[in-house]
Amino acid sequence: MRSVDEIRLRAFDRNARETNDNLQGRRRLREVARAILLAAVVVGFTSQWTSVARAAEGEIRIGNTMPYSGPASAYGVIGKTIAAYFRKVNAEGGINGRKINFISYDDSYNPQKTIEATRKLVEEDKVLFIFASLGTAPSAAVRPYLNANKVPQLFIASGASTWDQPREFPWTMGFQPSYQTEAHIYAQYLLETHPTGGKIAILYQDDEFGKDYVKGLKDGLGGKIQIAAEAAYKVTDPNINQQLASLKASGANIFFDITTPKFAAMAIRRAAEIGWRPEHIIPTVSESIAAVMQPAGVQNSEGVVSAAYLVEGDGPEAASDPAYRDWAAFMDRYAPDISKNNSLGVFGYAVANLMVEVLKRCGDDLSRDNLMRQAASLKGLHIPMLPPGIAINTSASDFSPMEQMQMMRFTGGSWERFGPVRAGYDPGAVSESFKAIFRYNTAKHDLANQLNANTVSLMTGSFGSTYSQMGADLASALNDGVNLRVLPILGSGSVQAVADILLLKGVDAGIVRKDTLAYLERKDFANGIRNQFVYVAKMFNEEMHVLAPQSVRNVTDLDGRTVAVDLPDGGTFVTAINVFEHLGIKPHLLYIEPRVALDMLRRGEIDAIIAVEGKPLQWLGQVNDPNLHLVPVAYDKSLRDDYLPSQLTAEDYPNLISRNAPVDTISAEAVLASYNWQPGSDRYRRLSLLVDSLFSKMSQLQRPPYHPKWQELAPMAPVAGWTRFRTAQEWLDRNTPMASATVPAAAPASGPAARDDTTLYREFLEWRANRHNQPQAR
Repeated sequence: MRSVDEIRLRAFDRNARETNDNLQGRRRLREVARAILLAAVVVGFTSQWTSVARAAEGEIRIGNTMPYSGPASAYGVIGKTIAAYFRKVNAEGGINGRKINFISYDDSYNPQKTIEATRKLVEEDKVLFIFASLGTAPSAAVRPYLNANKVPQLFIASGASTWDQPREFPWTMGFQPSYQTEAHIYAQYLLETHPTGGKIAILYQDDEFGKDYVKGLKDGLGGKIQIAAEAAYKVTDPNINQQLASLKASGANIFFDITTPKFAAMAIRRAAEIGWRPEHIIPTVSESIAAVMQPAGVQNSEGVVSAAYLVEGDGPEAASDPAYRDWAAFMDRYAPDISKNNSLGVFGYAVANLMVEVLKRCGDDLSRDNLMRQAASLKGLHIPMLPPGIAINTSASDFSPMEQMQMMRFTGGSWERFGPVRAGYDPGAVSESFKAIFRYNTAKHDLANQLNANTVSLMTGSFGSTYSQMGADLASALNDGVNLRVLPILGSGSVQAVADILLLKGVDAGIVRKDTLAYLERKDFANGIRNQFVYVAKMFNEEMHVLAPQSVRNVTDLDGRTVAVDLPDGGTFVTAINVFEHLGIKPHLLYIEPRVALDMLRRGEIDAIIAVEGKPLQWLGQVNDPNLHLVPVAYDKSLRDDYLPSQLTAEDYPNLISRNAPVDTISAEAVLASYNWQPGSDRYRRLSLLVDSLFSKMSQLQRPPYHPKWQELAPMAPVAGWTRFRTAQEWLDRNTPMASATVPAAAPASGPAARDDTTLYREFLEWRANRHNQPQAR
């Protein structure tokens, strides 16, 4: 605010000079300007504070979108039940002295309408948060907007597994067991009841809702039961008669019916009409007696199977449950128009209870931060209408409140639960490795091909090195089951990575240092290496660390002394040799790793340790010895073709560097490189999978807990003299309009343009490094 004010004041001054050169006039005009600006600021802050205070003191504004009309209008019962429960809460005094103002808009299950309604709720209605909005596609459409504005999106009425992503979407949380969790439970049930196999026909809604269930079932079955047929429908379809006919023709004796209420009723009724009586499983979203089973025909619905995480209304087991009696009394008084046979009324009641519990825990701190903090710290919470054995559990890393369910069967006009409470997080269902072992005996050949098809092996560095940590980060962030698996391999560093990329079977890519490639070419160790290597992206800079006794003041003091330069297959020894040659220094090199060399340095058996890795180095950060220090490396002209200027600071190594005396050094560029696979080959295809996933998830890798060096990832930066992998260049051309101006995809990044880019970057780094050495202007 201060800089903007100053600009405005200068404008007033300029006008005063032009109209009246009288000093008194300028002062008077300046005082008027200050008064105007101060008044504007005060009014703005007062208006904002008044709005916030009014919302905090008088009410709790809660926003919601719900399909009260359209193809999913049956779900409107949820919104009506929530509104009724909040009326009950308000009638009983509200929450901590505040009344709930529940603002719910009809979005007709249309994502575009959801976007418009949600913006209105946040920007015009000033709601504190969005609660229990219904639908996968509608809720996904507004998730980026709500997270960007840090507006909680709590307890979404959808079981999509995507709601459990606290790292990527820290303001979004689901409520019910995910659709994949639910499908895992159905898989467990089918594997127990059909030990000799069977045939499954799947009907699913053609969107993320349906596909989540299909994936969960297939993962849980692990190939043990055959999927005989699949058919999709759209929510705009008038009927599903054709789909049912083709599914019946498959000869399946199990029907997995992934439909919303309108189509579930159609499917049950149509299956009876065509005389198809398989074991029929429907999802929890369509288990309402009033909205599904009765419209389909109670007789037609006999024997249909589902799973429950809530007590079903009017069931024989429910009548003796005190929680059920409280719910029934609530429905009679506050929502008499909603049938107690409609399980959606139970859902609305339960999720509203949970929301009230979270708000109570917030106390007087109704900030959005505290709201998310309370929602993400629920342990063993049992809310009304949950069956015994099922509880709410969340944490900062687990945004899936429920993961347990119990099977139930529609018998004699009501649902009856049976069997144990099952957990959908069974490792045999969710672990890719468990699933592979599970399927080993029945599908060995196909499974092996599937697992190998999309696995990319990546050569990294030695244990604990920056390379190995970056490789582990890639595996963590990019692995996607059988679609892509990054397999990092521990090695010795840059030199071994180059050799392995060129020669080792199965190695697709590796992290290498640019100066290693330059050194190999300069020494003519690898004829034509430029034609065999491509790079995907510049990853980060690796700083040169020289640890030595206080008597060693600069690198030239190491001439003729014994220096440990790590193992001979790593990149440190190449960088050390290259730097020493350029500077005309000839020390005696000892090829041992820094952890071993450190004790030798302390005993005076060697004179220095060199490590070229991305800062901060873990082992170096633990060194606290007054006799040792980090030796500066001057940015000599002879080093400028291969290296960049850099600095080590007290933030990197507080035990070795004082706050006001950073240590100048140089850095080498690390790149993600690969053999120059031919387009159309399988290895080219695999590397393309890695590129697409890496570039798509750059922002995720650049946030904690991943290595801070990911923040230096510069995919558009050219690596002078080297060719970029074609798929990488094509990705940049598609996603960054100016990318095509950087480096041609089919030609080395050489020539004036590339040299100019690199020179400008180097000059910027030199300016940044030298800035710390200049006296500060007053």
